[in-house]
Amino acid sequence: MEITSDNLINLPVYTQSGQYLGRVTSFEIDVDSYAIIYYHVRTGLIKGLWHQELLISQSQVISVSKEKMVVDDNVGKQPEADWEKIKLVTPAAE
Repeated sequence: MEITSDNLINLPVYTQSGQYLGRVTSFEIDVDSYAIIYYHVRTGLIKGLWHQELLISQSQVISVSKEKMVVDDNVGKQPEADWEKIKLVTPAAE
């Protein structure tokens, strides 16, 4: 199946478990292999911030159709900082 850039741009992106991530806004092509290497996906509301951009590598894509793109469940997840393990270092008083 062939998908044109017109079909790819604005294509909805979902994780494998069905979570909506956003829409494809652009993509990057490797000129040596003529293959898409990254998809740029603009998200909606994530953790209080509007319109973050995800960079999804070709290896994270599970399927692409004219209706949607499905990506690995780990796409878009940011590890939370474990603040209990972070120690603030202050200069010693002289």
